[in-house]
Amino acid sequence: MRAWLKRAGRALPIVVVVYLLLWLACILWFWLGIPMSGGGIFAYTLIAYYLTLPGAAAFVCLLAGWRVELGKVRLLAPLACALLYVAALLLTFSLSTLLGIANIAPVDVAAFLMGLAPGVIGFASGWVLRRFRDSRL
Repeated sequence: MRAWLKRAGRALPIVVVVYLLLWLACILWFWLGIPMSGGGIFAYTLIAYYLTLPGAAAFVCLLAGWRVELGKVRLLAPLACALLYVAALLLTFSLSTLLGIANIAPVDVAAFLMGLAPGVIGFASGWVLRRFRDSRL
């Protein structure tokens, strides 16, 4: 278990790269037309914007909260994940509405909060787990 905990701190750069690849994959999936066939837009929204991106953001922020040696810079992780969430919405739904391909609701502050919530929850979980582990040593 100790070896796993030591590796968890070093895994943050790998997890960030995986998150960025998932983010790019969600945008490419939208523009390559997979969700545009019939009711596929519902499946795309459910998978990309309610499962994949928030879950990955929570995991990235959990590891950021775990890594004490990053200092105050790690506090930017939830904000960065929220901004990437909004950017994904702007690059898919809002851009398709602007181009006249589809008429989907615009991005607003609620989208930013939706992207921020998993990051804050993940960051707080990582911070609490780190505090708990350090108090036991």
